[in-house]
Amino acid sequence: MNIQVFRPKQFVDMSRDYKLFADDVEIATIKRGVTQTIEIPDSTINIQAKIDWCSSQTFPVTDITEKGIIIKNSFGSNIFKLVFLSLYYISLRKNKYLTVTSGI
Repeated sequence: MNIQVFRPKQFVDMSRDYKLFADDVEIATIKRGVTQTIEIPDSTINIQAKIDWCSSQTFPVTDITEKGIIIKNSFGSNIFKLVFLSLYYISLRKNKYLTVTSGI
């Protein structure tokens, strides 16, 4: 199954790539500001994005629409969160550091 994956240009993590996993198996590297077509195995149940020790929550493949998915930093578009909550997100909310949503 092919899906469209978009990662917007955000200041946070601008020099680092995200990894996309299908049922805990790495399937792609996601670059900043790019829409990519990724092939995932038909038997995949969940996908997840990761960067270093931080990740997104698992995202069910059944929730992916024909528009694909967006992978972004959870707090990168909010300057208050970026300045004051960065340490909180990389420690206590490390499993919600990234966000995977449906639709491009």
